[in-house]
Amino acid sequence: MDTLPEKEIALLLILAGPAGSGKTTLCDRLVAESANTERVVTCTTRPPREGEVNGIDYHFLSDEQFDANVESGEFLEWAKVHANRYGTLKSVIENKLVEYIDLVMNIDVQGVVAVQKAARDHSAIAKRLVTVFIMPDSFEELRRRLRERGMDDEAEIDRRIQSAEKEIGAWKSFDYAFRSRSKEADFETIHSIWQAEKRRVVRMA
Repeated sequence: MDTLPEKEIALLLILAGPAGSGKTTLCDRLVAESANTERVVTCTTRPPREGEVNGIDYHFLSDEQFDANVESGEFLEWAKVHANRYGTLKSVIENKLVEYIDLVMNIDVQGVVAVQKAARDHSAIAKRLVTVFIMPDSFEELRRRLRERGMDDEAEIDRRIQSAEKEIGAWKSFDYAFRSRSKEADFETIHSIWQAEKRRVVRMA
């Protein structure tokens, strides 16, 4: 008798959305409340913020180190966001997925588009990739959240709102999209997507 696989396929779940949409909080909670799940630590050339730890929050690289990874083809995707660059190492993704470790990550819209493009040449990643776009309830609410977290001045907040206005139009290229309501409601939505995708027959075959 043909039976279901003994192990569920590992997924690469990517959350994207404007700064302040709650991506990082959702990723952290998924990792905290899900067995055998890790957050992908991406690389960046920006300086660490207060409280951030190298290798845990990001891999903080110099411009020279980042350039070397680009030239050697180490990145699955990389993009310049404002004045800094961000990238995801292919080896990090591939090594974890083959070990049946689920991965979650939050990157910007540019990064998601790059991952989707790169996945066409990486069937193992393409089969496991799930992308979710989180929309702000309103730009007024997004501005309130950005102010509340206290990380940016008003000029930077204005720039992030402008970026958000451009990013919103990309939602149709994602597997899922939903409007952010509250931390609890957003987590329930993400968790439901996660559980459904783990059980899709096309991923098991």
